[in-house]
Amino acid sequence: MARIVSIIGTTHNPFMPRLFSRPNRPPGCAKVIERIDMLREKLRQAKPDVLVTIGNDHLHQFFMDNMPAFMIGKMDSYDGTFHDETREFGIPTCRIPGDLELSDQIMEGAFDQGVDFAYSNELTIDHSIIVPLMFVRPEMDLPIVPILTNCIAPPLPRPKRYYEVGRAIRAVIDEIPTDKRIGVVVSGHLSLEIGGPKQFEGRLMDPDFDAKAVGWIANGDAEGAVNNCSFDQLKKSGNMTHGFLNFIMMMGIAN
Repeated sequence: MARIVSIIGTTHNPFMPRLFSRPNRPPGCAKVIERIDMLREKLRQAKPDVLVTIGNDHLHQFFMDNMPAFMIGKMDSYDGTFHDETREFGIPTCRIPGDLELSDQIMEGAFDQGVDFAYSNELTIDHSIIVPLMFVRPEMDLPIVPILTNCIAPPLPRPKRYYEVGRAIRAVIDEIPTDKRIGVVVSGHLSLEIGGPKQFEGRLMDPDFDAKAVGWIANGDAEGAVNNCSFDQLKKSGNMTHGFLNFIMMMGIAN
């Protein structure tokens, strides 16, 4: 059977790759780079054959008039990124191999687990998947199965559903008749404000939420995460804090 050999959760902050390359990096960068190096080494040691990458589209390909709740890519390769991300963030364009067989197996198996994925045969991926790969697998040589969630365009799936979908993905992978070693790379946020008035306050958005969020993950407290991450609860911690829902999905995949 297929085996999950690594699960990594990380930010997809598009400013970070360029920031890390500057000679006059802000305080704190060294610690973040150290942690990223650690994650990259953990993934290397796990020796995955393929990566399931979970992120979200940032209104590049899907919009308020057509926003799938959960979507899986079904392609032999994926192009990234979009022109605005290269222009604004310096993120390079790339082509990443896909694993069409595994995409089909996850999608078909998910039907039996009560999850109806939308899918795309014409998917371009943005920084939510590319930036984490730049961090933990900069060679971008492993095939991927991209899964995108709607954690930015209300109405959003409920926190419980993110966890349930994660559990379903895990159940499917555990039963796939193959010897593939599968890594999972999930990107999201802790408390975060983008474009709103809190963005310019010059402080951490909500350190109390961040501490609780890390605690839910560290302690495997899925119930605490699900019960404290409604749309309105997350909005109080910043208008983009809903990206934490991806980490609730990660908890489901980790069982």
